[in-house]
Amino acid sequence: MTQPDLSLIFVADGRGLELLSWPLVSSIAAAHKGSAPVQVIAYSSAPSQDMLHPVTRALYEACDVEVRQLAPPPEWKTPYPHGNKIIAAADPRSSKRTVFLDTDMVCLKPLSDMGALSADTIAATPEGTPTWGRDSDRWDRAYAHFGMDLPKDRVNLVRGRKIEYVPYFNAGFVAMPDTPDATGRTFGQQWLETAVEFDRNCSVGGKRPWVDQITIPLTIKRFGYRYEALDDTWNYAMTRRKDFAHTHTCKILHFHLIAHLEEAPQYPAIMEQLFAHIPARLHGDTQVALREKGFNL
Repeated sequence: MTQPDLSLIFVADGRGLELLSWPLVSSIAAAHKGSAPVQVIAYSSAPSQDMLHPVTRALYEACDVEVRQLAPPPEWKTPYPHGNKIIAAADPRSSKRTVFLDTDMVCLKPLSDMGALSADTIAATPEGTPTWGRDSDRWDRAYAHFGMDLPKDRVNLVRGRKIEYVPYFNAGFVAMPDTPDATGRTFGQQWLETAVEFDRNCSVGGKRPWVDQITIPLTIKRFGYRYEALDDTWNYAMTRRKDFAHTHTCKILHFHLIAHLEEAPQYPAIMEQLFAHIPARLHGDTQVALREKGFNL
């Protein structure tokens, strides 16, 4: 079989993320049925792989999900679980492009457009609000640490007043090329290198938990990439919404809390397609596990 051009990856390390990945995996399969094939990869540590839930094994097999082992964490200044997404992004893949997805997401429409990105382009949705670096010189110092000036270009953040801000992206959805550059490194590997260096050696405050998001634009500028600022239909945060009337236009729902997903009009269909991908003999186990995780069925 020909290797798909596009990989969709997520972290399923530990039982909590593993169970949370079930709606994501089944929604990816449903959204891409009949469209260009994608490679789907779940990353977890060796201990987590050894303890995968039987439903997870059956669902991943039905949806053609490959499970890969996370590399050991680098020497962060202090432990940084959020860094697992960057470790996953740094893993070599044979596809041309990858989209990293947070596990607390569901996919409503095909993501095939991300497969058409050029080899020098990163695509992500700007953060909703200026969670790091507003009204301070932190961004100047972050860029200066790598010998760079603060960029003059700006993006519009996607929540509230949608203010203009230095390039700053939500790390829950990051589309990146897998093609190595002239030095043999991919964007994911450069992102990891930049994040570790920034975390350990750049003397600015308030880095946690934002190291992943701060270092996306730093890596883009440091290694000469371009970026495409996506609208929030590609990464629709469901927190602090008055209603979800516009979710039918979205490709990705980023629900953060299970209670938010349950408010979405698509929730019944999401659960229906999940059970459709799981063998009937495991439906009882699926219900027990989902209820223990906090889902209302």
